[in-house]
Amino acid sequence: MKRLSQRRLYLIGFLFILALLGIAFYLQQFDGFAPCPLCILQRITLALLGMLFFIGSVFSFKKVGTFFWGMLTSLVALLGVFLSGRQVWLQHLPPDKNADCGASLQYLIHVLPFDQIISRVLTGTAECGREGGTFFLLSLADWSLLCFIGFFIFCLFLIGRQDPNSGARMR
Repeated sequence: MKRLSQRRLYLIGFLFILALLGIAFYLQQFDGFAPCPLCILQRITLALLGMLFFIGSVFSFKKVGTFFWGMLTSLVALLGVFLSGRQVWLQHLPPDKNADCGASLQYLIHVLPFDQIISRVLTGTAECGREGGTFFLLSLADWSLLCFIGFFIFCLFLIGRQDPNSGARMR
């Protein structure tokens, strides 16, 4: 049985991310789900991971490049796990423990320095703590967390896998 090359696996990951971003766009534009600041950061992280997957699908890396690219994509996926995990945690806080409603991310970018923006976004707002909708009994934040965990595992798999075209295995 012929195994898929690294480049094709990166392409599959890229196409999957395009589908996820398309779903997010659809929910925002046609279902009226307004993304909270943490949702926006998750989308940016997902788009960055998609760009890295696209680059991985275009270029054929050697042994060291495969390891470096796999580590870079793993770190971006781990950032997504952190951001979506934070939102899931905020959603499970009791309502009285949740933060007050905050300003939009665009407003924060225009008014505050970068370190304060990150601090405010990660603190969360009541907007981030609301479950926007459910699909198969999981909130969108839960699905986001599962997808980022899946991407992280996928990236680790790509690091340790032997590419049939290279003949070398990373150990």
